[in-house]
Amino acid sequence: MTNDSYLGSTKLNNSWSKDFGLKDGQTYIIGRIGDICIDSPTVSKRHAAIIIKNGRIYLRDLDSTNGTYLVNDDELVNFIEGYVKPNQPIVIGNVKCTVYSLLAFIGDNPALKNHAIISEDTTLLVIPT
Repeated sequence: MTNDSYLGSTKLNNSWSKDFGLKDGQTYIIGRIGDICIDSPTVSKRHAAIIIKNGRIYLRDLDSTNGTYLVNDDELVNFIEGYVKPNQPIVIGNVKCTVYSLLAFIGDNPALKNHAIISEDTTLLVIPT
């Protein structure tokens, strides 16, 4: 099941590729271990993956324990896999962030890494059970 139709598609232009230093076809693992480390007990060791496909951002949950969610109008939508936009707010386990902040961690631009924000403040969000 994909959520591609739900989000539409966003193609990374040359500026994104240059700003983040992302390589097409590359897979980046999000989890307590991996390319993007999130130190939270609600995040699985290998929780999700970002894959750059033809200049587009593809996010896939890796059968995580606590799930991956999109934030849509302050509600969480369970997310398995599909294309996402850079400014898309998401929740990994119980950690709220944006795709942009995750990309900043994996890119090779140190200035962007300093602006990457990941927060565990999901008190206003109801995680579906």
